[in-house]
Amino acid sequence: MMMDWGAFSDWIAWGLLVCSFLVVLAVALTALVVILHHAITYLGRRFGKAPPPPFIEDLLQSIPDVAYQELPDAGGDDRDSCVICVTPYEAGEACSVLPGCTHMFHKPCVARWLRKKNTCPLCRATVGVPAHPHPPPRQPNLVNAAENAV
Repeated sequence: MMMDWGAFSDWIAWGLLVCSFLVVLAVALTALVVILHHAITYLGRRFGKAPPPPFIEDLLQSIPDVAYQELPDAGGDDRDSCVICVTPYEAGEACSVLPGCTHMFHKPCVARWLRKKNTCPLCRATVGVPAHPHPPPRQPNLVNAAENAV
């Protein structure tokens, strides 16, 4: 039994219609998944559901407290206030100096900042826990291979 041209063209039209429907359905489902993912991520960050990474607490513990002292010639300089909360520093106030870039901030302000981002609020340099906060003292009786070569 042979198929006539009219039946064949109807079969192709229905096939194209079904394929088009499946493509539109796949695109719609993909868009829905992407939107839900972004919404869940946003809400998780917005309401603080995601805890900070464990190394952040180590970093905060490794930053020593520094008492703020006003410099005599700091007239008009914007470094006399915390750039996070924009509140002026007061003499003797506990501040934190970030390792690497050495920018200073109020201790609670920088702790709150670093729990959200691991960059300096001022210069955006990545802030990390130093591998060896205090390098071991050099022992004079040990000689390395380069010193022996001479």
